[in-house]
Amino acid sequence: MNTFLQRFGSLITFFVSGFDRLRFRGDSSLLNNARGVDSYLYSQQVRYVDFPTHCKRLTDSLCRETERTAEQQGVPLRHLNSPSIDKEATALQLAVTNPCSGPLGRIALLTCVESCMIYRLRKNQAGMVYPVKEVGKCLHYYHYFQHPELGLCYARMQSYFPFTVRIGMNGRQWLYQQLRQRKVAFEHQGNLLLSVADVPLAQELLDTQVRADYVKILSGLVQPIQPLWDYLQAAHVPYYWIGEQTEWANDFIFHSREHLAQWYERWVRHGIENLNCTDVMRYLGKKQPRACGKEAKIELRERPEGTRLKFWYGTNSLKMYDKEGISFRPEMTINQPGEFTVFRKKANATEDDMPEWHKMRKGVAVHV
Repeated sequence: MNTFLQRFGSLITFFVSGFDRLRFRGDSSLLNNARGVDSYLYSQQVRYVDFPTHCKRLTDSLCRETERTAEQQGVPLRHLNSPSIDKEATALQLAVTNPCSGPLGRIALLTCVESCMIYRLRKNQAGMVYPVKEVGKCLHYYHYFQHPELGLCYARMQSYFPFTVRIGMNGRQWLYQQLRQRKVAFEHQGNLLLSVADVPLAQELLDTQVRADYVKILSGLVQPIQPLWDYLQAAHVPYYWIGEQTEWANDFIFHSREHLAQWYERWVRHGIENLNCTDVMRYLGKKQPRACGKEAKIELRERPEGTRLKFWYGTNSLKMYDKEGISFRPEMTINQPGEFTVFRKKANATEDDMPEWHKMRKGVAVHV
């Protein structure tokens, strides 16, 4: 990074680096496996044969209270007939046509039937029924927010057992809210910061996102919209948060589009003609390519945001593109953090345990 800035710094207006897209998943560690469900049903005194009735009762309560609360708070509700409909655009349209001031800046509630992991009763070879986790479909609630701290974000609530929730937010939108609160002038286009009056402050705010108390943030967002929150806590199956997908974006804003276009064409050509899969694996944490068993590939594609050169190893990727023609953006997307090693203490470590090299975990650490 420093080498790049030393060579091209005269052509660059400013540079910022931080989170872009963030997607978290919350579900109970206990309800993620069949043995955990057995333990839960035993503690709640629910027989296997009564499991469907138990699930339906909880689902009915969740749906009834979710829609009743939205109606009381004046939050517009709309059902979508297809998962492919742009939910964010629909929510923003509802916010314009039916403005409301719900808690945490909630602007819309959308519903849609989508695929998910659920439990169903199945028979074993002895003819006994027991819950099995499998792919199914159920109604999902999409809660959209113009959050006072996080900006535009959403929470996707599964209405059927085990009531998994997913939260999507954007680090750049979060930054915009922080700048507005401090009355710092800036311009942006989508998730691209085009100009800002105080660049060091903007980078400092992005850095603070890394150290944020995400367990507190995520729980605070979900608790008011999850009618079963208290029940899940009392049943000892609270949400455990993981980072399902994270993106880290670096933006080099050039003085002019001409300067970026001149160099970007060379960088793309170099990436296609000179880099190979061994380089890709090394970029994505694999120092010994011969020991790797997943697919590595390189792809060049024209997109509305710009010309994208993307490197994959498994489901993790590194890409670069000339975003909006004015920013050179290298961006890392991590779906499987276990492909990387980090220097940390092992799980359930004591105070005397020393940090060692371990695989990166998906779990969101509790803030201390």
